[in-house]
Amino acid sequence: MSQKNTTLLNGIVKSAENDVSNVLIVNLNSKESTITDSSGLFTIEVRLRDSLRIMAVQYLKKEIVITDSIFNENFVAINLIENIINLNEVTVTPYNLTGRIDQDLDRLNIKPAVTSSSLKLPNADLELMTHSERLLIEADRGKYVSYYVIALKINLHKTLNRFSGRTKSLEDMVARDEKMAIEKQIITKFSKKTLSENFDIPETNIDGFLTFCLSQEDFSELSNTWNTTEVRDYLKAKSIEFKRTDLITE
Repeated sequence: MSQKNTTLLNGIVKSAENDVSNVLIVNLNSKESTITDSSGLFTIEVRLRDSLRIMAVQYLKKEIVITDSIFNENFVAINLIENIINLNEVTVTPYNLTGRIDQDLDRLNIKPAVTSSSLKLPNADLELMTHSERLLIEADRGKYVSYYVIALKINLHKTLNRFSGRTKSLEDMVARDEKMAIEKQIITKFSKKTLSENFDIPETNIDGFLTFCLSQEDFSELSNTWNTTEVRDYLKAKSIEFKRTDLITE
């Protein structure tokens, strides 16, 4: 009878090193799929002997079979192995590319990226908070003063965090995390070699150039647009300012 029945299987994906959110879980038999939440938890409908495939870019692909034990316990813990690929740096020039960003962008017909949102997977539209954001919400939650019919209640937790400077420190941490996330996206979109060649900055100074950009007050505004041309124009303007400083080393 168990082979004919289905159950909502609860599971957790674990890793000692990498993020366990947005890992894709596919039931190869029913073709249903889901993704893990920020804690690596997921729920998916299964039958006995179904096969689940677990996939993420940062992990080696893994498949498990729903055994009697897993089906009856209605829980499975899955440990993933980091996918480490060691490659020598290469320059690929398909479609007769020149290697210059400003000239090649208009020549490429880039299709929209396939994401968990475009696939309409469960939990895909949830915006994950950083550790600093969660700490800030905990430190600054509630109102300073609450009025009741016969009493006045002061939020000491919120007040003490504000006066001690903890709230301000956490606000700075959140802002820093946002800027570092933007910096990571820039490196993903434009390699250090590409930035060096296009902005005439020695590759050994690219980290310093990005740190210089990160310190600018308008750097966080890049989070409002990820138009490649606008980001490139911003970096180009900042590269001119950077080369006027004494931060470049040979």
